[in-house]
Amino acid sequence: MMRAKAVPVLVVALTSIALVAILLLQSQAGAARDAQVKLANLQTSITQLQSAPFQASPTNGGSPALARELISSGKRQVARDLASLRRESPVPGLTAVAAPLRANYVALEKIFAIGSLGHGYGSRADHLATVGGRAGAAVSRALDEASREYRARASTADARARAGSVAMVAMLVLGFLFLYRRSARARAAAELLAREKEVLAAASGEEARTDALTGLGNRRALLDDLGTELSSPADERQLAVVLFDLDGFKQYNDTFGHPAGDALLVRLSTRLGLAVGDAGTAYRMGGDEFCVLARVGSDRGDSLARRGGEALRETGDAFRVECSQGLALVPAEARSSEGALQLADRRMYEDKIGRSSASRQSADVLLKVLSERNPDLLEHLRGVAVQATLTAEELGLPAHQVSRIGLAAELHDVGKSAIPDAILNKPGPLDEGELRFIRSHTVIGERIVLAAPSLVTLAELVRSSHERFDGSGYPDELQGAEIPYGARIIAACDAFDAMVASRPYRDRLSVEDALEELRRGSGTQFDPMVVEAFLAVAAEHELAPAA
Repeated sequence: MMRAKAVPVLVVALTSIALVAILLLQSQAGAARDAQVKLANLQTSITQLQSAPFQASPTNGGSPALARELISSGKRQVARDLASLRRESPVPGLTAVAAPLRANYVALEKIFAIGSLGHGYGSRADHLATVGGRAGAAVSRALDEASREYRARASTADARARAGSVAMVAMLVLGFLFLYRRSARARAAAELLAREKEVLAAASGEEARTDALTGLGNRRALLDDLGTELSSPADERQLAVVLFDLDGFKQYNDTFGHPAGDALLVRLSTRLGLAVGDAGTAYRMGGDEFCVLARVGSDRGDSLARRGGEALRETGDAFRVECSQGLALVPAEARSSEGALQLADRRMYEDKIGRSSASRQSADVLLKVLSERNPDLLEHLRGVAVQATLTAEELGLPAHQVSRIGLAAELHDVGKSAIPDAILNKPGPLDEGELRFIRSHTVIGERIVLAAPSLVTLAELVRSSHERFDGSGYPDELQGAEIPYGARIIAACDAFDAMVASRPYRDRLSVEDALEELRRGSGTQFDPMVVEAFLAVAAEHELAPAA
């Protein structure tokens, strides 16, 4: 950029220098020509001076006084012209003129002296005239040499000035052509950049409307398209807005990893797009939320919502991903984008709550099985569920997470239904084989919960309910934030309730001693934040053994 800006400045600077040089050369040529004129005047003055002494003889009608005046004025004029030339335009010939000029003056003075006597000039005057003539010839030769020098100077300066003028004109032309070419290139580059910016702006605008993972339109695209649909002329068809929210995706993501979770989202979004087809447009709102926007007829979008819901379900050996959905019609049920999305969102969560009711029913069936086998275990689970719910609320978790954690706390030991009573109720310490067997109950519990579609979101909490914050728990030896938050809450509440309950192999602890044990285990066995919240719950509520 700096180099590009310096080029025009350099052209202007060089042109200015060339112009100054040309003016200087022209000034030198002018000075040489002026010197030639002065030199010609000098020669005229010297020539006139040669005849002045011969006007001194009265016999020839002359006057010594007039002759003296002519000689004096002539010599002064010659002296001035010569001094001026030497000062302003010195050349070697001007130096060479001094000696013959003095000799000429001597001869002229002697001729003047002879003529002023009034006897005529005679042979001696002729001789002096000859001597003065030779001196005058020497003066003329010196002045001719000076004249040739001045002519040469003028010619050289003129030639250089002409060459400089040509060079300056050429430089100006080249500079103009260069700047014109640069300007044309800059204009072409600017036009190309403008076109590229337009293309990039269009691409950026499209990228800003597209979900990078799935290729579906994003929330911005949905709002834009919904606004366009609402502003278009109304027809008899309704505009259906269907929201979908995946159930069980977080557990899938945590179990199999984020790359597998991303791959699942891509598969589901592809199936959703195929299910919608030309009937509407599918969008990914973010996370595990999707949306479909379509013009619908008499069925009010029910078939479209059903196809979308089926496309967003996937099951495997160790997972089940379902979805909740909510549908709103515009303008029958809402007249704005915000109103339609809010109504669809509310109905989607009503559907999710309905599915939660199914979770409650499935959980009650499993708890009934446990109660028939071990009533004390059921009481323990219910006590842990109450404490876990209160702790989750103390931690400020959302209501749906609090409900999920409480339900998972009730089922966290459901796997113990597969453990023999001899091991569960053994009065003494368990041996290594028995410990391995009983520690498998979390994995068994996960499998039991996964068998009920409405409980799949609880499976990860059941599996991880006996992990420890320092990584020494089971079955996966997870550590710190690797353990699901709900499982960390359940672990602390389960330990507290176990400590304050009687066991065949030990006496129960007091509530104060159990709370002290939680404090000691903070940061090792338990999450410090969970312990702090549990202690706050204990200070506010009267905690007692469940049985």
